[in-house]
Amino acid sequence: MAEDITIKELESKLNTTIAPCIERVDLLNQLVVYFLNVDLDKTKLLIEEALTIAEELQYQEGIGLSILQLGVYYYLLNDIENALKNYLNADLILARSKNWKNRIKPKANIAMVYIHTQQYIEALRIYKEIEEEISDIPLDIVHAQMYINIDAAYCYLNDPKNGIIYSQKALEISKKLNNRYGIAISESNFGGHLMLLNQPEEALQHIIISHEICEANDYITIQVVNLYSFTYCYSRLNQFEKALDAAGKAILMAKEMQDTSREMLILKQVMDIYEKQQDFENAFQTSKKYIDVKEKMLNNDKIKSFNTLQLKYESEKKEAALNQLRLQQTQSELTALKSQMNPHFIFNALNSIQELYTIGDKKMANEQMGNFAQLTRKILDVSGKQKIELAEEIDILTKYLELECMRFENDFSYKIHLSDNLDEDYTTLPPMLIQPYVENSIKHGLLHKKGSKQLDIYFELDEDANVLKCSVDDNGIGRQASASLHKNRSASHVSFSTSATEKRLRLLNQGKEEMIAVQFEDKEDESGNTSGTRVIIQIPV
Repeated sequence: MAEDITIKELESKLNTTIAPCIERVDLLNQLVVYFLNVDLDKTKLLIEEALTIAEELQYQEGIGLSILQLGVYYYLLNDIENALKNYLNADLILARSKNWKNRIKPKANIAMVYIHTQQYIEALRIYKEIEEEISDIPLDIVHAQMYINIDAAYCYLNDPKNGIIYSQKALEISKKLNNRYGIAISESNFGGHLMLLNQPEEALQHIIISHEICEANDYITIQVVNLYSFTYCYSRLNQFEKALDAAGKAILMAKEMQDTSREMLILKQVMDIYEKQQDFENAFQTSKKYIDVKEKMLNNDKIKSFNTLQLKYESEKKEAALNQLRLQQTQSELTALKSQMNPHFIFNALNSIQELYTIGDKKMANEQMGNFAQLTRKILDVSGKQKIELAEEIDILTKYLELECMRFENDFSYKIHLSDNLDEDYTTLPPMLIQPYVENSIKHGLLHKKGSKQLDIYFELDEDANVLKCSVDDNGIGRQASASLHKNRSASHVSFSTSATEKRLRLLNQGKEEMIAVQFEDKEDESGNTSGTRVIIQIPV
């Protein structure tokens, strides 16, 4: 109730302060702090009016605060580009402020952008500097806000024990000051840390408190986090109906807020739930939605624009090139993902499984459907990683080859060989690097061959243990015969899988002294006849 009275008093004062003046600018900016959490449309109007008046009066403090609030408005809309533009402008103006609160606000918000872009250590560094700056200042809600930000950084760094320390600090201050928003977000974060500590029942106690406050006050940005947390906790407690209900609400809310990263996290939880229920059809349909959302996020031009803006702030051209490269690498991994989960593969796999159901082999059909769901999940899990263990790559290859076996009758066999000096749990490589070459071997070499079809995949380390050598060896029709079969295709047609793999190799090798090398060999028998193809991939480790 204390908050409601404060808002009414502010609005009453605003109605009596009609003429453009410094006092009206200050009142407008105070009201913005409240309406940012409940009504973004009204917020935009208040900010625009405050900025217009402040610029007319050349009131620098008011200009800086209004620009800062505009940055927060865009941030809540997930428009990171415009948010950062305004934060940077506000920092230039408010750095000269005599008010300590106003000096630290832009810096805190810039750190929040670091959080949003997964640069957690850098964000934590800025927050710790601000914490030191305000350590001697009497207790204020700003302390709670700073502790909330620090505990969020620890959450992203997967350090829940340190995170809980700051959640408790923020919660204590918010309760002393009777700040409902601070209590809601602190309880939500507290629950999040307990989730990381695998304590779902204890986490729910805090999340429910936050949820009730958010429901009563329309704190939408916290509520979508709480619904995700409900999904996670109920899933861990095997209360799947409650988990799916929360997930459905969370997805709708995330879409309304255009928060694609949150939507991705929720969809991943939903996949987990369907897999636990062995509902592979819904798991597969959810995985397709996950891919679509991920593609939308990675191809968002605003992320590209943000890279340029961030680097302008840091004034490091070299860092700009590295960030752009990271984005391109992520996009190429998505392209590789799409090439492996292409419609033809999905269609063929599901058709083969359906055929097993038709002929009555339900046991094998169920086994392969589970295999297909696991493969889909595996590929989604590794698609955003830079490196994975060789054991995981082999697991993906095995599941993929088991599905491909259904395309043949009984004349296809494969084997994966490992050299004695190779530790598959220690050796790493870029994810899904080998699979496109295996796919091409089957599609272009073995599929058109009559008789026995054999595929061998060899992994070995060189003598110095510096290079992982992978050979994909088939007894297919060879590259020349395959090219002849496809000669009537359009000259402009290029295998999507092949072009995506080539582009990915260029990106992986960019700026590296030790490069990944690929070599193709045409095999011949003693009579000089084609006996298959061998692809050798050499990967620095």
